[in-house]
Amino acid sequence: MGNPRVVTRFAPSPTGYLHVGGARTALFSWLLARHFGGEFLLRIEDTDLARSTETARDQLLQDLKWLGLQWDNAELVVQSKRLAIYNQIIDDLLACGLAYKAYDTPAELDALRKEAEKRKRAFLYRRGPDFAERLCQQEAEGRPSVVRFAMPVKAYRFDDAVLGHGQGVEADQVQDFVIRKSDGMPTYHFAVVVDDHAMGVTHVVRGQEHLLNTVNHIGLMEALGYPRPIFAHVPVILNADSSEKLSKRDRDRKIRQRAHEWMRNKKKSAADLAGDAGLPVERVNEWITNDKTQLDLTEQPMVMKVIGLREVDLPEIMIHDFRKSGYLPAALNNFLALLGWNPGNDLERMSMDDLVKLFTLERVGKANAKFDRKKLLSFNTDACAAADEKTLLAGFRDYLRANPESPVNGASDEQLSQLLRMKKGFHIFREVDELSRFLFVSDEQISFDPSAVEKVLKKDNAQGLTALRELKPILRNAEWKAASLESVVTQYATEHQLGLGKVAQPIRVAITGTTVSPPIFESLELLGRERTISRIDRCLAAVG
Repeated sequence: MGNPRVVTRFAPSPTGYLHVGGARTALFSWLLARHFGGEFLLRIEDTDLARSTETARDQLLQDLKWLGLQWDNAELVVQSKRLAIYNQIIDDLLACGLAYKAYDTPAELDALRKEAEKRKRAFLYRRGPDFAERLCQQEAEGRPSVVRFAMPVKAYRFDDAVLGHGQGVEADQVQDFVIRKSDGMPTYHFAVVVDDHAMGVTHVVRGQEHLLNTVNHIGLMEALGYPRPIFAHVPVILNADSSEKLSKRDRDRKIRQRAHEWMRNKKKSAADLAGDAGLPVERVNEWITNDKTQLDLTEQPMVMKVIGLREVDLPEIMIHDFRKSGYLPAALNNFLALLGWNPGNDLERMSMDDLVKLFTLERVGKANAKFDRKKLLSFNTDACAAADEKTLLAGFRDYLRANPESPVNGASDEQLSQLLRMKKGFHIFREVDELSRFLFVSDEQISFDPSAVEKVLKKDNAQGLTALRELKPILRNAEWKAASLESVVTQYATEHQLGLGKVAQPIRVAITGTTVSPPIFESLELLGRERTISRIDRCLAAVG
């Protein structure tokens, strides 16, 4: 490939958080630019006025920054601010006869599609012999119009850096496509061509689902006299069982499945679910009965709360999901890079510097990639184990910022570092957080798990409760260090011919409400003497 000038771009639509597939495309574009010492540019494609929001744009920028994929243009290119430029070019195309206005209604277009289906042909829009006659009548009716590009009817072929030579279509597959919608906004096909040229983009990296769109783009480039960039259409990311493309629908599907289970087990209806969730009955009924309908991001938590589904129970699909779960961005980048790209020599664990040094388009494969969550978890576990304390602390703090509801946000940096040391071998920060929350809530918020009470405190003639009563004065007078606490509790267990677990577990239930916690004596040291004694008293009062 030599050493060309490389300018890549990432051009997301601001309709929500960054999808993992988009993040992989951004990563490949960033790595390619960095490998050749080029530029990685960011463009916001917000011409879909109904779905684009400023909030979503800010979320996208946060996701990219979290991944470390900083762009090089000081000022973002925002398509909605470039309408005058698009309209001037479209007007020039109209004046030259290279584009034309069309007034077909949605019903008329649908009829043409159905007619094509009857003939078992693909629907292609081209001006027929009666177009001019119909145009006069349609204009007289005052219909809204779109602008279509008059696509020259010929075969279109192009070379792709990933898929190889001879990509494209024959002449009988091209059609006149819309370049300006009836609302006055340019279409994706038009704006992307104009902006890539204006930004000096040399390499267009995008998913294989855009492969045939490239034909339309080449047609426009030729009409406008633009040079053709190098195209690289990267593999699709499939879900874990390779059954379909990894999609936001995976999360919605999990919620719907649990909702059906909830209705069946509780003998409830969709109307009951809607009432409990505070949503319109018609909306919930449509969603529960139609797999093609999805709840939006504000509706999902309302339903999840009713059916007992937590955020952590859903598959991570958006980059923000991985941040909220507690992955290190470097580990996620390492994993995403291997979804379709192979560095050779059986390399897997790589730093960002390694990825920049090794990345080339020649080693991007054609086959679709499988999103293996177990492998990602393994990557993150190893990355956390290898990270220094400063990196882990920064990562844990970032995780907590993404989870403001966690009481662990109230911990000091020293306490957070201690929690991380206490949970060696953790996979994601969420594990450390959820296991440690009992330390940072009020005593009154501790509820005692009935099964733990029966198994640990009441079993064998309430042996656990007896141990708690007898240990309380011992703990009150002990030196409040983990080693000293372990020593006095071990001594008590030995004197009473009990295994250490028979003594430590009742303490654990008293201070956490459950049978699971970080190492118990380090937990006691962090909790403090007064709060430990208070929780033991509260447990004895509630259970004993």
